[in-house]
Amino acid sequence: MHNKLGCMQIINADFAPMDIAKLKIFVAVYRAKSFAVVAKQRNVAASSISRTIAGLEEELGLRLFQRTTRTLNPTQAAERYYLRMEPLLEEFDLAQQEALGETLQPSGLLRVSASSSFGQLVLAPLLGKFQQAYPKIQLELDLSDSRVDLIAQQFDLVLRHGALNDSSLVARKLLDVNYLLVASSAYLKQSAKIQQPCDVSDHNLVGFTYRELNKQWLFSRGKTSEKIAITPSLSLSSAAAIKECVNHDMGLALLADWTVREDLMSGKLVQVLSDWQVTGANSDSAIWLLYPSRAFMPNKVAVFSQFLLDNLQSV
Repeated sequence: MHNKLGCMQIINADFAPMDIAKLKIFVAVYRAKSFAVVAKQRNVAASSISRTIAGLEEELGLRLFQRTTRTLNPTQAAERYYLRMEPLLEEFDLAQQEALGETLQPSGLLRVSASSSFGQLVLAPLLGKFQQAYPKIQLELDLSDSRVDLIAQQFDLVLRHGALNDSSLVARKLLDVNYLLVASSAYLKQSAKIQQPCDVSDHNLVGFTYRELNKQWLFSRGKTSEKIAITPSLSLSSAAAIKECVNHDMGLALLADWTVREDLMSGKLVQVLSDWQVTGANSDSAIWLLYPSRAFMPNKVAVFSQFLLDNLQSV
């Protein structure tokens, strides 16, 4: 057989459905770098996934993965094979979706991950509107304050806050986040006055566990900017939990405006240094839509992304 890394098998007239399944397993293993992860995703034994890859290697006459007891590393041949096969499998899926009419009526399971606070306060109120518009999409929204692995955990779309560090994913900015420094009235009455950014160092701070938000705050006003090193007395991963602590007079916190808007309107919380803009150490205060870097974006992902862009610009 010539050109083993080409598309000979996928366009063969005798191409069987099982061959497509085998190639999809290869793509999944390549992305996850683990037989066990893919086996869990598909609810099969890891040995079954291992045998499938071994069978594919035998057919190709190539070693696709170097195995040790702890790691599974793709070979250069696997990388070349993945780059050729991944877009072909995407086209195959697109053809099936078009044949089934998904181009006109997006359908299927859509797995989305977002932070717990943003999901509860911002996304959840919009889900009914989305379901009315796209009744054939089954939306599964996973709310987690840890950074999930989009590929390994098989999410179609992830909403991520702040700086991005994974260039293998496609990113689209959803919205900019305006952070506010807040505290309860009771805490401010019993604590030292806060008249300038450096004064926050003398206060109890409730912060995020994320490094870009719990090491340094950047204060900006006009052409003036100040970086203030901080040491939170308490750090949590959830914005909702941080707000609860602040409401119980535990100190100052830097929170997104959509998190505290109602509390500010009701007077439960007070904005501190309101004439300054405040962000974390990384000034990239935004929420991003992330999805796999693929030639074809499934319609269910495209319509949900556009729905969020259309409905969250005023958040």
